[in-house]
Parts: sequence; structure tokens; C-alpha cells
Amino acid sequence: MANQFAHPSDQPTPAPLKADLIWVWAVLLPVILLFTTWVVFQLAAMWVGQEAGYLIGFTFYWLFWCLLVPGMVTGKQGLVNLLTDHRALFSRENWLAALLWGVVMLVAIWMYWSVFSSAPKTLILLAIPLATINGVCEEILWRGLYVRAYSGNPWLGIVCPSIGFALWHIAPQTIYPAENLVGFLVSTLFLGLAYGFIAYRTGSARWTAISHSLNGILALSGMLAPSLIGLVTG
Repeated sequence: MANQFAHPSDQPTPAPLKADLIWVWAVLLPVILLFTTWVVFQLAAMWVGQEAGYLIGFTFYWLFWCLLVPGMVTGKQGLVNLLTDHRALFSRENWLAALLWGVVMLVAIWMYWSVFSSAPKTLILLAIPLATINGVCEEILWRGLYVRAYSGNPWLGIVCPSIGFALWHIAPQTIYPAENLVGFLVSTLFLGLAYGFIAYRTGSARWTAISHSLNGILALSGMLAPSLIGLVTG
């Protein structure tokens, strides 16, 4: 899992056995993540209630999967490097990625601004740090780590983590299910593909972490802030 951010066409093709192992790890990580986070969410909710269990589940997800695992793979300075651009987003060669980043932001503003602008100040103040933590942590794992590990393979660097990113949301959805789970997962998949392309083109999760965090703030960080408010006031 060496850090190679050369153009994909410059990457040598791995030997067959190594290639097989690369595919195994790329696919196995999301499967194990989904299972372990589902178990933590279920047990925590059963022991301490929905609101506290929901927050405990996300805390486990952030600390273990989003920070510890990428840190173990990339080394001491790896997490910072995963957020450091190797190719500028706003450049001529990356015009499509930059355009896509702008479209994602505009869509988020269009979808969530009315809700955000009318939300209570307490909810907004809590959503800002929670959405930022979630956005940065998730992008370090699903974009930063995969782009670092599979810089020469768009299937493993973009598509595979996008599917994993969408499916992992099944775990928290078992606590607070969406009205349309399938629609939610499909929209999350396409968002992951967009973020994956942006991260793949820049070689880092910097801009996707910014977008993810801002989108989470506008959406008032899903059920994170409401769960914390309910836990404190309840």
C-alpha cells in the first residue's frame, strides 16, 4: 500500500497473486466494517437507549475505522497526507472534477438551505462540529485511504469504496431508519462516486472532506445533533 500518486496509466500491473489480494482487501474491509458497526449500534442501543447508542456507534466508527485503520495503513504522517492535494482541484487539468465539486455544493444548498435557515440555533451550533468530524473522518477512510492504496485503479479507488460508503449507512439506519432506505442508499452511492472521482483526480480527500462537512452542516448532520440534544435534555 505504498503511496503512489502518479497518473493511473503510469502504474505497473501487479502480479496475479498480488492483484487478487488487493481485490480481497478492498472488498473485505467494507464487509467487516458494516458487520462490526452494525453490532456496535445494536448492542449500544439495547444497553443505553437509541440516542446514546447512536452516538456510541458513530464514535466507534470514527475512532476505529475512520482514524485508527487508515493510520495503521499509512503510518504516522499518513492521515495528514491523505488530506494533502497532489494535484490542484481548481486547475485546467481538473476542470471536470472542480465542476463536479461545485455542482455537489450547489445541489446541497438547494436541497437543505430552507431547513437550515429556519433551524434552531442550538441545532446549528451542534451540527457544525458534529458534521465536520463526521465529514473529515469519513473522507479519510472512504476517499483518502482508497485513493492512496489504489491510486492506479479507478475501480478500487472510486467504485468499490463508493459502494462500501453507501452500504455502511445501513448500520445507523437500523436505529433511525430513513423513510425510503433504498432511495437514501442510492443517493449516497452516487454522492460517493462523485466524491471518489474528485479525490482520485486530486490525489487526496481534502476537497471532499470540505464538501462533506458543509453538506452535513446544511443537512444539520442527520440524526447526530438531534440525538445529542435529546440525550442532554432528556
